[in-house]
Formats: sequence, structure tokens, C-alpha cells
Amino acid sequence: MSRELLPQHAFQTHCLAQMGVVSWLSAQETSQVTGTVYLPSQPWPIDQASSSTASFSVSQATDGFRSVEPTPAPSSNVAPAEKAPLVHHLREQLNAGPEIIVEDLQPIEELAVDIVVEPEPNRPHSISRLDVRAYALSKTLLILSDVPPVFSQADDVEKLALNMGRALLKHSIDEWQASAFSWPGELKNPQFWHRTDWLFGAIEGHVSRLVKDFNTTPLLVLAGANITQLVDDLPDSSPLKHYPTARILSLAELHRIPELRKDAWHIMQTSLFS
Repeated sequence: MSRELLPQHAFQTHCLAQMGVVSWLSAQETSQVTGTVYLPSQPWPIDQASSSTASFSVSQATDGFRSVEPTPAPSSNVAPAEKAPLVHHLREQLNAGPEIIVEDLQPIEELAVDIVVEPEPNRPHSISRLDVRAYALSKTLLILSDVPPVFSQADDVEKLALNMGRALLKHSIDEWQASAFSWPGELKNPQFWHRTDWLFGAIEGHVSRLVKDFNTTPLLVLAGANITQLVDDLPDSSPLKHYPTARILSLAELHRIPELRKDAWHIMQTSLFS
């Protein structure tokens, strides 16, 4: 006995069979039930009135419950060169572009290297700040003395320098010149304050202007630790290294502590006239 199902029932039975729900049908009825399944070409409704040119197949009749087989997709005629590149060609393409930097894909082998750090050589003490009063006496004697940054005893120290000059030269001082030297002075950039070559050139230039009119080799008195250290740090080719030189305390200290003048006098006599 065969039974023809309505198209709606046939489509419902087809969907249930696709999901595996066939237990509600008896085996005897399943072999005898037939029907036509209508499968639309588009699963969504289309307004036929809005498009007069569009034509669709409303239904496709099939035998039994077999659905319409899908139409195979057309083969694409794409050239092999236009297809997606393979992986082994990726490196060649990246290397072809100069704007792309490709790191080496090989494993990196790290090597242990012994790094030898040379010890920093011991440098002599360098003077970064300096305040000096210079006294050129009778075109013979030059006194360079340290002074404090804030110095209010310039007249007293100048009188002491003149008295020392009279005692050393054993005659009155008729011609003399006083000047001041300061480092870094007007140099505003602190990066250049420790440029010892600039400082050496500045002090040598200042001294050369003071002794340019001297009749003989200048007698040099270095009064103070800073000016003494600076002259000691000068290169051997500096003219200041070749003057007869006496090293004493600063004139400000000698003015403040008169008891120290005796030792300073003995050093100057021994160093300049021995």
C-alpha cells in the first residue's frame, strides 16, 4: 500500500530524515510513502513585482525524497603566478624589497668574549676654579697669589706685595702693574670648566702680557696652593716652567697671619737668589 504525501509533508519528512529523525515512521510505511519535495533556488522570499527582469525556478521536482544535487562550482582559470605564493618563496619576496629588513632566521650562536677593562690612569689634580691677583714689579718680579672668591682686602694685599718687592729687589718700586685673573670667568658653559688645555692657555696668555716688557727673565713667586698646582700641571714646554720660582703661602694668608711671613721670606731668598 503506497501513500502520496502533500508537498508540505513531503518537505517536512525530508528535513526530518536529514536530521536522522525517522523513528516516528514505521518501517512498513517508510517503504511505501512517496512524495515530491519542492526546494526553492533561493531560500529567502523575493518580491516578484519589484523586478520584472528577474526570473527564478520556483520548484524542482525530484523522485522520492532525494534533494537536488548542487551545481559544481566553475573552475577558475587563474595563472600559476597569480596564485597564493608558497612558503618557501616568502623569503625571496621579502629580500626583493629593500625597504624590508629581514632578520636572519638561522639560530644565533652566542660566543663568550673576555672583555678587558683598562684601569683609568691616575691623573694629576686639576684646577677647575681659580682666582688670582698678579703683580708685575719693576719689570723684574712677578707675584701670582691666590685670593678668595669674595675678596675685600685688595688694597692691603697690594701693599704687602709692594713691600715684598722692595725687600727682594733692594730698591724702591717705581713701576708696577696689578691685574686679576679668574677661571672660568665669563665662560658660561659648565661643560668647558674642566678643559685644562683652555685653562693652561688662558693663564699662559695672561702671564705673557704681563712680562712682555720685562728686561730680564722674570722672577716668579707663586703664592697659594691653587696657582702652585696649576703651574706644576703645565706641560714642560710652558715658559712658566723655566722661570726661577719660589712657592709660598698666599698673600691673603700672610696678611692675616704675620707670623708666617718669616718662613715665606726665607723661601723666596733661597729659591730666587741662591
